Amino acid sequence: MIMGINKAFTIFIVTTLLAISIFVTGCTEPEPYIEETATPTATATATPIATPTATAIETPEPTEVTPTSTAIPQEYMIRIKSYMFIPIGDKEINVGDTIKWRNFEKTSRHLVNENGIWEEEQNIHYGRFVRYTFNESGIYSFYLQGRKDITMMNITVV
Repeated sequence: MIMGINKAFTIFIVTTLLAISIFVTGCTEPEPYIEETATPTATATATPIATPTATAIETPEPTEVTPTSTAIPQEYMIRIKSYMFIPIGDKEINVGDTIKWRNFEKTSRHLVNENGIWEEEQNIHYGRFVRYTFNESGIYSFYLQGRKDITMMNITVV
């Protein structure tokens, strides 16, 4: 009889531990899928300028063709990792380009802009991102809340 009680108790304990381990495994968050894509670079192309030709016939004044920007708007990703922006340093982009800040840290981070493009800092949770398209030229300053001294980054829009 005592042998049967010990066996039943052992089965109960093993079953309980198995149920707890299945429950705990199902409650953990999976790593977010982050697709890495290469960002294409813009290639500048020259726009020809009309030039006058020398002939015996009177020709009208030449018209000058104004070059137009053929740059395709680009999107650049800046990673937030180890309380830093990666790539490190300032960045120069064109008007119309987009910057996407993605948080690769396990805790949320607050992205702050000193130029007032947002009413308040942007809270970026793990695996999430904030995107902003720069439609005006200028210098824009960003940092992570609480680390202004070491994370300051300037984005120059030309």
